[in-house]
Amino acid sequence: MKGTQVVTRLLRTVAVVPVVALATGIVYQGHGKPLTAGLIDLVLVMLIAFRWGFLEAAAASVLAVASLDFFYMVPIFSLYERDPQDWISSLIFVTIALTAGHFAARIKQKAAQTESERTRLERLYLTSRDIIMMDRRKEVGAQLASLIADTFKVEAVALWDAREARMDKAGGNAVPDDEVRATYFHELHENDLVSRKFKRVLRLGTRPVGALYIAGSSSGAQLDARSVDAIASLAAISLERAHSFIAESNAEAAKRSEQLRSTVLDGLAHAFKTPLATIQSASSGLLEINRLAPAERELVSLIDEEAARLAKLTNQVLRTAKLDEGELKVDHEKIYLKTYLAQLLEFLGSEAAPTVGDHPLRVVDETSGAYVWADARLLQMALLQLLDNASKYSSPASPITLGVLSTDTEVVFSVQNEGSFISPEERLRIFQRFYRSPGSQHKASGTGIGLSVAKRIAEVHLGRVWVESDPETGTTFFLALPHLRKDA
Repeated sequence: MKGTQVVTRLLRTVAVVPVVALATGIVYQGHGKPLTAGLIDLVLVMLIAFRWGFLEAAAASVLAVASLDFFYMVPIFSLYERDPQDWISSLIFVTIALTAGHFAARIKQKAAQTESERTRLERLYLTSRDIIMMDRRKEVGAQLASLIADTFKVEAVALWDAREARMDKAGGNAVPDDEVRATYFHELHENDLVSRKFKRVLRLGTRPVGALYIAGSSSGAQLDARSVDAIASLAAISLERAHSFIAESNAEAAKRSEQLRSTVLDGLAHAFKTPLATIQSASSGLLEINRLAPAERELVSLIDEEAARLAKLTNQVLRTAKLDEGELKVDHEKIYLKTYLAQLLEFLGSEAAPTVGDHPLRVVDETSGAYVWADARLLQMALLQLLDNASKYSSPASPITLGVLSTDTEVVFSVQNEGSFISPEERLRIFQRFYRSPGSQHKASGTGIGLSVAKRIAEVHLGRVWVESDPETGTTFFLALPHLRKDA
């Protein structure tokens, strides 16, 4: 390409010779004055500078001086100047012509740069407009790659979405996937102007979110580094916008699903209460009559126990529905933890409390007489859920530890058990409604509601819950409540 440009400029320079000489000769044949011929030559130099450039204009200015010398300066029809003043005049004319040609070339260059900038901004505007109008139902990466290729007339575009681990391409030029991924992992920022290849890591602030590879076209739009930087910024924003829309849609769908399930369970729970009460009354009555054979009494006792268990589950579902609907009223009171723990242990020893089975319960109180503002009834419900969960999934007859620790800002309850392990990817999901870890259904029965109830109770107190788990030491659930009273 460069060799062709050099040949073209040489041909233009050679073409200047007859044009300038012919113009000066015509003025001379028409008995025109030297000033007229000089002005015409000066106009020609400026026109050549505007049309072709400064190099051709410089050649034209030298030829114009030679033509004026040949036709008008004594001795005429020769290139010899006898009078020193003629040399000075020729030098002044060359200077004026070169200066005029230089300014004309600069004006042309500025105009070309302005047009290029206008075109660049227009394409970027069209790209940003089309990004906003992209179809959310389709893959944004594929649309974005095609949009960049069509708008900027490039041979190939490759876009790597790091969050989705997805590669999208547009154009006919094959782009190696490894090269695009390497741009992301090595955070490359490269401009190969010879082969017209550009590599950019896509960032949102300082966080890399993907990579962009563009192979320009020799016959298409001439991309520059600034344009590619702007395209990369638009691409990063577009990917993040698409991810936000997906997250928002998923959250809305999950919310609607949870509302539907809670409504259905609430209705079922209310429908179950009357027949369950009847079953419990009948089984308790049969046991009180005490006229059953041993085998019959065992069967009726089993009916009574399972009916009581189903009644507890029904009440739990109803309480959970109230938590979701925002109907639950939080009655904050000043709870002294030492007294509260004693009352909790006393309740656990009663028949009305959920049992921890054959697991010894150990209490570690490190509060030193501290207190917390909370709803005693809800706090008890949350702790019982954590204790029940620990008893279900711990090793047989292994101890369960209930700990209480007071920090500067909050009171932290912990329930630790042995023999269970929760993988890191499951530690947030287990607090979701109805979610049960894979394989947990084989260890213990459950509904997947208990931990979500504990989480919701912590939230209405402006507290938090989390879990830590290790294959060797077991699993510990934490419930933290703020010290000061904060009415929700």
